[in-house]
Amino acid sequence: MQYLYIDESGSMTTQHSQHWPYFVISIVRTDTPDKLRKLYKRFVTKYSDELQKADLEHKMFRGTDFKELKGAMFSPPLKRAFTETFCDDSLLELYYIMLDNKRISEKLYENTARAFNYTLKLAFEYFLKNGYLPDDEYSLQLDERNERTDTKHFLQNYLNTELRMKNVLSKDITVQYFDSSSNRLIQIADVFANLYYSQLRTNNYEQQFKLLKETGCLKMVFRFPL
Repeated sequence: MQYLYIDESGSMTTQHSQHWPYFVISIVRTDTPDKLRKLYKRFVTKYSDELQKADLEHKMFRGTDFKELKGAMFSPPLKRAFTETFCDDSLLELYYIMLDNKRISEKLYENTARAFNYTLKLAFEYFLKNGYLPDDEYSLQLDERNERTDTKHFLQNYLNTELRMKNVLSKDITVQYFDSSSNRLIQIADVFANLYYSQLRTNNYEQQFKLLKETGCLKMVFRFPL
């Protein structure tokens, strides 16, 4: 079984692309989710003071009680520490999907849930066809804000139909949605998504991306449109 944890950063918009030029989806893959959860716990404990100082909008803490990691709240030093921590133990692989809003048609974004599912399918197909991901069973876990309640089963059926019909996957995909505060590994995907989004916006995180590549943590960036 392959476990993929998925979250995003930015906004799907063409009308306001000058303010939101990109939309980034990060995919974290691990064979050892329990070990990755333990590493998460060590990171939060080690950097608790820094996380509280960075949490200016009170999204990571409720009072003094830790709630969840939010990449948008991370300071540059915290992003550096996060990258060094999670790419040093070879516990995960990282895949990105980057959407360039300036080059995407308004028609696609008329339904952002459909656009999200469509680009995820294209990227997943590419990763499978080109050997980045193995032909195996998959468990996809996403932040529940990425899907409307009435269409929560759509992505699972859509991916299974498309990828099985095209013979790029021979086993089943299951899709689950979580409140991110209850899923530590989705939170890790959230921070990685914001790291890439921040790099695209500011170009201030080149050293972090150099480390992602040197450690082999970053496997592939799928860009859309192609």
